[in-house]
Amino acid sequence: MFTHMRIAKPVTNLEKSFLMYSQGLGLHKIAEFNDHEGFNGIMLGRKELNWHIEFTFCLNHPVQPLHTEDDLLVLYYSDKNEWIYACKRMTEAGFKMMKSFNPYWDVNGKTFVDSDGYRVVLQNKAWM
Repeated sequence: MFTHMRIAKPVTNLEKSFLMYSQGLGLHKIAEFNDHEGFNGIMLGRKELNWHIEFTFCLNHPVQPLHTEDDLLVLYYSDKNEWIYACKRMTEAGFKMMKSFNPYWDVNGKTFVDSDGYRVVLQNKAWM
């Protein structure tokens, strides 16, 4: 059985979030919707991934993005050169690099924060 995961987050600026994540993580727009019961949204992913990110904006009652210091999206890059390139793309896309709240993530990775305060960790390590 195949399961596909969607990570959905409210944002303050759909276009800005779309550009940051598409440039930083190399994701593509796979779907979008406008004024669907008061919501606009963009979904980003890639065909070969079994997950995607959805950003939404409520037209009637905008939601302020809420997160904690340890609310993370973590991506694993086993190849060091690919990881270095991914970290460079994140910075170029407008993400700010920061020290992680949990020191574990700084051992083999870097933590980035987007314009809404959401954190993304790029680990230079294989998953499992």
